Amino acid sequence: MLETDPSAVELLDSLGMSLCRQVPAWRRKLEGFVDGEPNCVLITEFYGESESELRSKMDRLELHVSASRSGARQIIRLLDESRQADVWSVRKMGLGFLMSVKGDHKPIPFIEDAAVPPEHLADYVTGIEKFCNDLGTDVAYYAHASAGCVHIRPLINTKSAEEIARMPQITSFAIEQLHGFGGALSSEHGDGRARSRFNEQFFGPELYGLYQQVKRIFDPDNLLNPGNIVDAGMMTDNLRFGEDYTTLRIETHLDFSTDQGFDRAVEMCNGAGVCRKLSDGVMCPSFMATRDEEHSTRGRANALRAVLSGRMGTAGLADDRLYETMDLCIQCKACTSECPSSVDMSKLKIEFLAQYYEKNRIPVRSRMFGSIAAQSRRFSGRTAPIINALARSRLVRWSMDKTLGITRHRVMPTFARHPFTEWFDSRETVSNDRPRVVLFNDTFNTYNYPDTSIAATLLLEAAGFRVELPGHHCCGRPWLSKGLVDEARTAARDTIDRLAPFAEKGIPIIGLEPSCLLTFRDEYAALLPGDARVQLVASHSYMLEEFISDLAISGSLDLDFTDEDQEILLHGHCHQKAMIGTGPSVAALSLPTNYRVSEVNSGCCGLAGSFGFESEHYEISMKIGEDRLLPAVREAPPSTIIAAAGVSCRQQIQHATARKAMHPAEILFRALKRPE
Repeated sequence: MLETDPSAVELLDSLGMSLCRQVPAWRRKLEGFVDGEPNCVLITEFYGESESELRSKMDRLELHVSASRSGARQIIRLLDESRQADVWSVRKMGLGFLMSVKGDHKPIPFIEDAAVPPEHLADYVTGIEKFCNDLGTDVAYYAHASAGCVHIRPLINTKSAEEIARMPQITSFAIEQLHGFGGALSSEHGDGRARSRFNEQFFGPELYGLYQQVKRIFDPDNLLNPGNIVDAGMMTDNLRFGEDYTTLRIETHLDFSTDQGFDRAVEMCNGAGVCRKLSDGVMCPSFMATRDEEHSTRGRANALRAVLSGRMGTAGLADDRLYETMDLCIQCKACTSECPSSVDMSKLKIEFLAQYYEKNRIPVRSRMFGSIAAQSRRFSGRTAPIINALARSRLVRWSMDKTLGITRHRVMPTFARHPFTEWFDSRETVSNDRPRVVLFNDTFNTYNYPDTSIAATLLLEAAGFRVELPGHHCCGRPWLSKGLVDEARTAARDTIDRLAPFAEKGIPIIGLEPSCLLTFRDEYAALLPGDARVQLVASHSYMLEEFISDLAISGSLDLDFTDEDQEILLHGHCHQKAMIGTGPSVAALSLPTNYRVSEVNSGCCGLAGSFGFESEHYEISMKIGEDRLLPAVREAPPSTIIAAAGVSCRQQIQHATARKAMHPAEILFRALKRPE
């Protein structure tokens, strides 16, 4: 391939690609340029002055590869700039994907910087792979094939003395190979503590002795990086874990069996620090606001690991300092998709809070926010005007700030005088011969913002469906967010009891609030392990936009939309971005012919459920929103519709900008052509 003069040839291996597929946001990128499940992919790049020149170079590559009988099954050409960007973003995350291997065996970097002339690369790689396999060790690899530097990482359990002992063996064998092929032990990253011990073996005693002399001449007191390059300790002296590493054994409230335990879920963080990015994506909102390592996903994982391993205090998961570290995690779930290792800090925080409250008092405020569904049923209806007036009064807001820690700077959501369920029960039902769908009417879109649920009902009926309600109480998400797992489990069990009979009949379950509906696909499995109905319900659950766009794709959506021009600015909910992406929302909102949808390059809105209502979090809540979302909303022309599926997102937008954001259900319902 190098004979065709590419600018780069980069490698992805099967392990990295299989792990990439486990992260929804990255799977979509990978599937844009990889068909099937090949063992490896060689990403080959060409530069040219014109498209015709590029096509000519790709033609030459294809002919050359075919003639070489290399075994390449397929060549996929990409000239689209966005798809090319996806290719390189997946490649750049290659190491992160490899480090997302679950369990104790991780791809460890100790020979991964070796390089050989490209003509010897295949022999070198296969030789290392065979040697490792004979020891009982698998390998993973990726990176710069065109430079002869494929980063090979043996999968080692660094908690096992037997496997730790293999590391020097593998390094010594690699050096023998490199001598034979004229290669380099450290080609790109330097020796460091992993390889310095082997410099004498690689360079020979004479050259190594000169290195030692230079060190002593220029650094006689051995102050500058002692133990690097020369006079190094054993490569296994400073492992993160080691054979003596142990963790506290805790009985968890959530099921962590798919992670092989709570401790291993924490250890999924490999320290790459992708969570420290500042201007793109969602992860990590609190770090973007504070720029403090403690408030990054990595910082929290390190703190949890320090506690579990007994290196931080004696209080274990009831530690107050650990609570401070975990406090600003707003459970956006962005780390599950944007972290290449899929560290689920949201789930870890739920478990941490549950453990913490075993030995510490549960705040009244947490119970209040957790029980919002019961309060909403109680306060909506006839008493709503009185409750709303009290909630708006300065005296009540000041009192709640001082006694409960609910900020006076916000007004609590108003309760509906006529909740959605009242409207639904009082109307005439549509014909029984229509196909049925279940509308999962969440708490907020039932008791606070019933117009959203009404619009969704009428939209689905206009599409030819008969809408039914499950009659549930609460999905349990508010309880989960406060770490009150027992209450959340009770709510989840009730919800599954209500929804499973519909799922068993193949009836779609449609949700409006991402944080509620997507809980079925995520936390319910950890709340109700072993209940087969959870997966059944999850597989029949859809966000409204997913359902509508799928119907449109299949050609079975019968809706007549307006021809009017309209600009829409879409802000995606964090859970939505993490689990399904905003593609379905863009597709659904683009169904009216002249509706043009653009997305805000936004992170979290900052309100995040009850987080932004809590006095101590108000300022950082606003700072998170001001990062990208709120300025973009203010800059949008008044005629532009602001779209947001999340209740919190719409509340934050209205609070900070005085602009009303609309749920996609409302936008699509209003876009329907009305009968003449």
